[in-house]
Amino acid sequence: MRNACQDKKGKKMRKTWSIFLLSMLMCGTLHAQHYLGVRGGWGGGSARFTPARETKLEWGLYSGGLSYKFYTAQKYVGGIQIDLQYMGRGFAYDLQSKSDSSYHRTINSFELPFMWQPHIYVFQRHGRIFLNLGVYLSYMGGSKYYYKSKKAGIYEEGPYQRELTRDARWGYGLCGGAGIGFLIRRFEIAVEGRYYFGYSDVLRNGTKYQGNPTHSPLDNINISLALYYRLSKEGIRSAPSRGVAQRMLEAEEKRAARRMERNGSDTLDTLPPVEDAVDSLSNTELEMTPQTEAESSEIKENTDRSESKGATEQEKNNKKDRRKASKKRSAVESETIKTEEDGGSDRIDSPAEDRPADSTGYQ
Repeated sequence: MRNACQDKKGKKMRKTWSIFLLSMLMCGTLHAQHYLGVRGGWGGGSARFTPARETKLEWGLYSGGLSYKFYTAQKYVGGIQIDLQYMGRGFAYDLQSKSDSSYHRTINSFELPFMWQPHIYVFQRHGRIFLNLGVYLSYMGGSKYYYKSKKAGIYEEGPYQRELTRDARWGYGLCGGAGIGFLIRRFEIAVEGRYYFGYSDVLRNGTKYQGNPTHSPLDNINISLALYYRLSKEGIRSAPSRGVAQRMLEAEEKRAARRMERNGSDTLDTLPPVEDAVDSLSNTELEMTPQTEAESSEIKENTDRSESKGATEQEKNNKKDRRKASKKRSAVESETIKTEEDGGSDRIDSPAEDRPADSTGYQ
């Protein structure tokens, strides 16, 4: 009988893990917006015993761990969240009806919730209101117990000794919650309240272990704070509604107008007043006028001096050229006179046959 029950539990766990892995595989093929974050919370736990006992919440149970979620382009329903976390579980009940003493027990558990997250955007898509609906799988670890009296307080405590025949290790159930997230660039701060409704028993059935209740599922209520970081640079994938898009556009135009006004006022503040600028310009002109006139007269004098110097040098050069030309002319004239005198004596003394013929060829 025991082996048959263990086989059934093993089949259930294998089925749960198969569904989980298949879902992860399908999610990995989607082009989604991925978030990774950490979460921590505080809450209380209780148990539902059959036969019924006067139970109450065991407060002061902490939780914390990693969280992953992604959103697709599908509006309102395109979100999945998966947590891997530590969670404190527990329960408390009175030893007798209207008794002063009570029995308390706390359990360290490690849980894997898998949830579908419908959501809507608010505050012009700077906020997100969401619901979480899903299932969870848990593993029970160490445990402690204590007896407490309203008058004397805790009068007995110690580690709880687990027995495989009496205590269950694995648990499962449903979980659901609601919260709001605030989107700040690539970060998201989320506050959530969540309830865990157990289906598995923390104590094995009374037919398997004498003295145990027939049913003993655990419930938990938890309030948590989470910080997420968006892994992709892209913003929200789902398109906004027409009204939201219009309001976002108007808000962006207002921000742009404010930036322009701020930049314009800063520019005007840095510029001097018009009257001061005119006065400073007049003073500058008055100061610069004498200096400019002096510079102009000096430039003119230098120019005249250069021109007169150039004219004097030109006259000197002209005189030298005229002197050279007159010398050359005198030399040419003297050579011409000498040549004529030499040519005349040759014609008188030379014989007739040595004279050249005329144009007809006769002598």
